[in-house]
Amino acid sequence: MALVSQMVATSYPAVLAEMKKNPANQWAENAFLRELEKQGAIKRKSLGSSIDVPLDYQRNPGATFLSSDLAPVSMTKTEVITHATYDIAEISVPGTWSKKDEAMNSTENKKVDLVASINSNSITSHDEMIEQYVFATSTNGFLGFGTHIVSTGQGSDAGIDSATYTFWRNQQSTYVDDTDIESAMTTVWNACAKGSGSSLSPTWAVSDGATQALFEGTQQAQQRYVDDQDLKAGFKTIAFKTARYVFSQFGGTSIYMGNPKNFYIVGSKEKFREQGDVQEIQNANGYHFNLYSALQAVTGNRSRLGIVHL
Repeated sequence: MALVSQMVATSYPAVLAEMKKNPANQWAENAFLRELEKQGAIKRKSLGSSIDVPLDYQRNPGATFLSSDLAPVSMTKTEVITHATYDIAEISVPGTWSKKDEAMNSTENKKVDLVASINSNSITSHDEMIEQYVFATSTNGFLGFGTHIVSTGQGSDAGIDSATYTFWRNQQSTYVDDTDIESAMTTVWNACAKGSGSSLSPTWAVSDGATQALFEGTQQAQQRYVDDQDLKAGFKTIAFKTARYVFSQFGGTSIYMGNPKNFYIVGSKEKFREQGDVQEIQNANGYHFNLYSALQAVTGNRSRLGIVHL
């Protein structure tokens, strides 16, 4: 094993904690992924051959008001639990550099810490891939909003067809412009909440920046923001009822809403952002490693997810 692998191994935790002495980042901003992580919607656990999410999908069909004190009760087998099954998706981010790169970045006056910078870029690339494709439908097995939260409210997700099983439909409404965007958002939020005081009400909302600005423009007289830390960053998170409304560079004109109990990303406890060993490249003067994750975006209650769209 080349000595440089020790450099990677020691720099990786430090880079995760604080990415410093690296080139100025020109391309990445993973605001929504950070919001999901902040709300506990990035869950790490040991995986099997698939990811199964148990569903308590209906009220007990045998429940009834008794017509008399000795009225017969149902003896039919109680069936109220099923599960949604998701296949596991994978992300791989390569890191490759030459011995010449190392030679030119080994002195005290080096411009950047080469290994730390490659690590930093790998982590950011990994997270940006998740952020980008969570707004898609399906990308090599990774499922996004285009599967979980659709404009029709229906579709098949995790093998459950919502055309047949109506409990598996997400909430949806449309807006035209700033004159009705707030009322449409309220309609969807209320449908997701299903009742006042619900602990499963949406706690996040996300779209692109222009759509968030459209909504923000309707709130100028009584704007509300959340998190005093946002004050330092110029107020990027707007409050809508119980939801923190953020925007993403990968979002669009649709506004998605959810709760970390109903939509979350499951990553392998052992293989999420895993730093692979550095190998010396055969027949070349260089080194290579892979950053790897096994993961999937899942939902266990599609009826609590919502979309407001044009």
